Amino acid sequence: MSPIRKTTLRRAQDRKRAEVILKPLSEGGIDVYEGYIELYSVWRSNNAAVPELRPLFRIPGVDPGGALSVTDDFRREVRSLAAQILPLISNSSPEAS
Repeated sequence: MSPIRKTTLRRAQDRKRAEVILKPLSEGGIDVYEGYIELYSVWRSNNAAVPELRPLFRIPGVDPGGALSVTDDFRREVRSLAAQILPLISNSSPEAS
């Protein structure tokens, strides 16, 4: 058995971090803006580890790296996407990404 490569370990850590943010975000347990920005941070640091997050950062009219207008529509969209993405992150191994 070979030792776990650093990239594999980092990928697993980033996926777990995303999962930890997605769960309360989808359930309304954390502020949408804060959760969104935290997920964007994960995405920016290692987007290859969490390709499932891509739809969050392709919302029309939203620039995740710029100023955000946190409207009710934005909140609903982000919570909905988080709920859709959570099982994808939770049910896949980091090697499968």
